[in-house]
Amino acid sequence: MKQTNYMEFVTAIVAAEQYGVPLYTSVIAERLAKVFSLDFDKARKLANVYLKRLADSGMIARLKKGVYGRAKATVFGVAVPARDEIIADSLLNERDETIGYETGAAFINRIGLSTLLPRELQITTNRFRAKIPAGIGIKIKRPFVRVTTENAPYLQMLELLRDIRLYSIDAGNPELLIRAAIKERGLDPTELVRYASAYLKAEELQNAVAIIFGRLAEHEAS
Repeated sequence: MKQTNYMEFVTAIVAAEQYGVPLYTSVIAERLAKVFSLDFDKARKLANVYLKRLADSGMIARLKKGVYGRAKATVFGVAVPARDEIIADSLLNERDETIGYETGAAFINRIGLSTLLPRELQITTNRFRAKIPAGIGIKIKRPFVRVTTENAPYLQMLELLRDIRLYSIDAGNPELLIRAAIKERGLDPTELVRYASAYLKAEELQNAVAIIFGRLAEHEAS
């Protein structure tokens, strides 16, 4: 295949993506390798070259190493996706798989436990070693265990149960709201306790179980 065909192929992939969707060099390299029967290292080098050319042309913008985003023309000039949103997405998702979840004060606010809006977004992710560019309000944390699409909602709730005392809570009945959030997300309380038993310390586990099933149930059992 001629190199121009590589460029056409990469350009077609980029053109098919919507504004705001992250474009990963590694994903495009995989597709190049598969379609053109290339060694992955060679495909990755080609992807880097052609994505840079598209960035130089203004079709896309480089948001961080290995991540690009579509640019679009507006009445105010060329717009590119917000870097923090794209970077957050790269920490939360990898193609169709979940690799991270929102945690900390932002999640506390999202489920109604606090009216405070945090300046910084906390994300627990498999990419906890990633370097966040300066000026991006994202803090990353290491997960209890490798995050998957299946375990992410349980690990997210488990982190909340562990750290609930560390945050400013201004809701009237926080434990009731947590149980409502567990139900709304379709989490199995028994499965959540299994996760708690695996990853929490004894005192943290006791408090988590009391919240999951209600303090009244705890008192009746004692």
